[in-house]
Amino acid sequence: MEAKLKAVGKLQQVEEQQRDRVGQQLESMRQRHHHLKLQLEQLSALKQHAGQSAQSSGTLNSATLMNFNRVDKMLQKMLIHHEQEQALMAAHCSSVQKELEHKHARVKGLESVLERWRKKQRYEQARKEQKLIEDIINSRHKKKVL
Repeated sequence: MEAKLKAVGKLQQVEEQQRDRVGQQLESMRQRHHHLKLQLEQLSALKQHAGQSAQSSGTLNSATLMNFNRVDKMLQKMLIHHEQEQALMAAHCSSVQKELEHKHARVKGLESVLERWRKKQRYEQARKEQKLIEDIINSRHKKKVL
C-alpha cells in the first residue's frame, strides 16, 4: 500500500507540474491575445485617421488619391490579418483552457484517490494496532487465569 501511495503521490506531482505549465502557457497566450487586440484597435484608429486626413485636405490630386488608396489597402490587409490572427489566438486560448480544466480535474481526482488510500491505510493501521492491543490483553488475561 505504501508503494501505491508513493506512486500516486509522484503522479499527482507530475500532473500538478503539467497543469501549472499549461496555466502559464494560457496566461502567455492571453497576454498575446490582449496585445493583438490593442494592435487591432490601433490599426483601426490609424485607418480611420488616414481616411479623415485625406478627406480634410483641401487639394486632392491623383498622387494624393493613389497614396491614400495604397495606405487604405495596406491598412485593410493588416486589419484582416490581425483579425484572423486574433480569432486563431482566441480559438487556441479556448483549447488550452479546456486542456487546463482537464488537467485540473485529473489532479483533483488523484488527490481524492490519494486521500482515500491514506484513510484506508490509517484505518488498517489502527485495526492492526487494536488487534495487537487485544492480543496483549488476552495473553495477560490468560496468564492471570492460569
